[in-house]
Amino acid sequence: MSRKVLVICHNYEPEHIPPKPDEEKRFYTYGFGGNFGKNIKKYISEYEVEVWRLDGYAGGYYEDIVNLVKYRVFPSFHISNVADISLKFLFELKKEVKKNNPILIVPHTHYMISYMVALLFKRSKIITTHHGEWSPFYRVNKTSGLRKLKSFFDIMLEKISFKNIDCILTSELNQIPYFQKAYKNITYILWSTGVNFEYMNPVPKEQARRELGWDLNKKYILYVGKLYEYKQADVMIKTWLDIKNGRPEIELVVIGNTPGDPWEKHYQLAVDSGVMVLGRILNKELYKYYSAADVYVLFALRDDYFGGTGVAALESLACNTPVVSYALRNYIGDNINELGEVPDSAEKYKEALLKVIDNPRNYKMMRDSMFENYSYQAVYGRLKNLLQDLSEQ
Repeated sequence: MSRKVLVICHNYEPEHIPPKPDEEKRFYTYGFGGNFGKNIKKYISEYEVEVWRLDGYAGGYYEDIVNLVKYRVFPSFHISNVADISLKFLFELKKEVKKNNPILIVPHTHYMISYMVALLFKRSKIITTHHGEWSPFYRVNKTSGLRKLKSFFDIMLEKISFKNIDCILTSELNQIPYFQKAYKNITYILWSTGVNFEYMNPVPKEQARRELGWDLNKKYILYVGKLYEYKQADVMIKTWLDIKNGRPEIELVVIGNTPGDPWEKHYQLAVDSGVMVLGRILNKELYKYYSAADVYVLFALRDDYFGGTGVAALESLACNTPVVSYALRNYIGDNINELGEVPDSAEKYKEALLKVIDNPRNYKMMRDSMFENYSYQAVYGRLKNLLQDLSEQ
């Protein structure tokens, strides 16, 4: 029975991760893999946990222990959007598997590191996580040239390797058919990274608005995230402008954008349209904005959106602010009608936003529902059950 978990990740955000160890230990802990390992140890303490990261931007090999989790960083040969390659990593992983037979967890299902682990360590228990990236079965019809050729290659790898994956944790229902194209008997669980309730402590709406300097007589639609094309930020802004034409008291607030980011295609549109563009806010301060808003919105109608319900939408609900989003179809509870509206077209979003703004009493049990289904305690409790099942096989 394995009592060790190995989280295997790669550095996909070099702009945020220091290139060498720093005093705050962000070099080790930043990113989804680092945070995932930390939470596994915190909420499933009986397992020994290590996080191994392939890093094409690190100057050498490093290791340290932070919050009872051992972090190991392996310098790798990085091929952008293709792979990270490290012979030292493979050699060390082979030794670790032979010695301790850990359960291997690989974030980002559709990436070379997942294929490599599933092919080379097929006798291990393997879990991967999916939270937004495109399957090559989808990508092959949306790309051209070398990227299309790579998609064909990845399809071949998935057909060979996915039969060795014991479970995929996915945030998106629409992603499941693409897993099954690779291996029809794939095991999956609808899953989310969860909500950190330590930061999400709602306050009364009037108090939050006074602290933020918001008008008590206005209504506020909130969006947290980058102004991405695939999240239809332009449609969101145009929908709000249409609403504001008849309801001038309704404002749109955008948090989390980064001016100059090439992905922020609709930043200037937001500014020119009069959106309250607030930039990045610390996570521990977001509860004030969720509490102050009347409704949270996320457009998720495009066929290239595979991001699940979205953590920000869950955080909004944890602060008792309802949500309007087609992404709510991924909610795992049975009381979705109490949480918000699930419009399936751009035209219906306007109607849904006004319905929520004008009928706030229709929505209830939001925070309780989030704690039951999406708190770290709930999310890692379900992961614990999965680890236990795999350990006993």
